[in-house]
Order: sequence, then structure tokens, then C-alpha cells
Amino acid sequence: MNKNNLPLVSIAIITYNQKEYLKECIESILMQDYQNIEIVVADDCSKDGSQLMLKEYEVTYPNKFVLVLSDRNLGITKNSNRAHFACSGKYIFWIGGDDIMLPNKIRKQVEYMEANPTCTICYHNLDVFESSTNKTLYFMNNKKNSFVGDFKSVVSKGTFNGACATVVRNKMTPKNGFDERIPIASDWLYWMQTLLNGGEICYIDEVLGRYRRHGNNITSNMSNFNGQVDHLNSCNILLIESPQYSKQILKGYYEIQRSLRIYDKKNYYNWLISSINFNINMKSLLLLFIYYCSFGIIKK
Repeated sequence: MNKNNLPLVSIAIITYNQKEYLKECIESILMQDYQNIEIVVADDCSKDGSQLMLKEYEVTYPNKFVLVLSDRNLGITKNSNRAHFACSGKYIFWIGGDDIMLPNKIRKQVEYMEANPTCTICYHNLDVFESSTNKTLYFMNNKKNSFVGDFKSVVSKGTFNGACATVVRNKMTPKNGFDERIPIASDWLYWMQTLLNGGEICYIDEVLGRYRRHGNNITSNMSNFNGQVDHLNSCNILLIESPQYSKQILKGYYEIQRSLRIYDKKNYYNWLISSINFNINMKSLLLLFIYYCSFGIIKK
């Protein structure tokens, strides 16, 4: 492929203390058959030697790497924003420092996006594997649980596209990047705000990446409580920004709260209060009223 005829692609790697996996991630990118890339690495003040290794890559591959190295820990969302604003490519591919690209991933997704100008976000099937055994646990985005369409069609579906399976059209991303009011699980809001700018999310029914499961995943280390509150508050933000889609957004809001009510009764009340504290809306107040009146009576 002639590099001069290809649009520039930014590969945004988000990493924190992942040196033991980061090399494999980077090598999987360098081995791609798509050459016109910049590798943007946002390291959130790792203490395991990651930054030294990244500087060595920068020397070995001149003009290939854009290093965004923090000297203090910023957290997931702020670190993601540092990567986002450092990307200059037509497309941004997102990946964690412990995940892996499979052969031809970049080329196939770019070709799809180029052939489908209304495609704002593209994702694919994803192999979720256990790091210690290298065995596949399940496929995250198989065709049966994949969704496509515009904002109105998918906002009620929750998070279904793994970040390391996803590429976005840069010019359609939110002006302010990731919303820093959402400190941890901010990627879903980022995808939805991208779709609010137009276009559709599209799906390629092919396994083109691997998501690593291990004890030190950045997102697995976060509090489940905080992560769920982030998702509820993302709905609150969308309700404020796009009231014309309130029916669809509230449906997604309800689905999150319904699952919490079923699977974590102990914390359900706390989730509701945290969500209401962020932005009072009638749906939250109604659900809180239902909680007091019927919680423990309603059957699963």
C-alpha cells in the first residue's frame, strides 16, 4: 500500500503501569500492514519503567511516536484527554496498553470508513482472553449482541463496543474530548457525544483485536460503584445536552438502574442518591419513590 495515498491514522494508547504488556501492544501495531500511522501514547505517570521503554521506541522509530508522558497521576479520563488532543489523524483508534491488535485491523477499518462516509464510529468483534493462559474467555462483540445506527438508535443499548475495537472519525468527536466530570467510565459518553455530531456507529463481523483480562486492568481496578455512577451521570449529561432524545436516553437510564436493582440491591439506593446529586431529574426522583414504596416487594 502506498503510504502517500493513505489518510493519517492516530493510534491512541492509554496506559498506566502496564510495561509487561505494553511492548506486545506496541509490536502488534507496528506489525500492521497499514503504514501511515502515528502512535500516540498517554502514560499516566507509570512507576514500572514504561516511560523509559517508550522513549527507547521513540528513538528507534523516528517520527512514528507521539509521547504524552505525565509526571503525576491524572486518572483515566484526564489521561485519555491528553491522548485525544494529541491525535492529528483523520481517524483515531483507541486501545489500552495491555490489549492487542490482530493482523490487518487498521487497514480493514480504515477501508470500511473510507467506503462509508456516514460511518462515524466503527467497531468489530473482540476476543476477550485470560492473560495467564492465553485462552479465549468469550467474544465481546459477536453479531448477536452488536448494534448499529445513529444516536437515537443505540443510546438505550448501553456500552456494547469494546474500546480497543473502536475507531472514530476525528472531526466528529466532541469539541472538549472526554467529559472530565466523568472521572472513570467516560468512554461511553465520548462515543454518544460523537454520534450526536452526526453519522452512525457501524460493525465489522470479524475478530480484529484481543482484550486482555488480568488482575491489573485499569478499568477492573476501579470501584464498581463509581463506574456505575459514571454511567448514570453520563445519561444525566446527555439529557441536559439533548432533551429532544429524552425518551431514548431515559430508556437507557432505566435499563442501567433496573440491572442494578436486580443484581446489587445493597447498593441500589446509594446509586440513586449519587445520580440525583449530580443532576436532579424527574426520572431519578420517580425511581427513588418506587424504591421506597416497593423495593423488596417487586420480584425479579
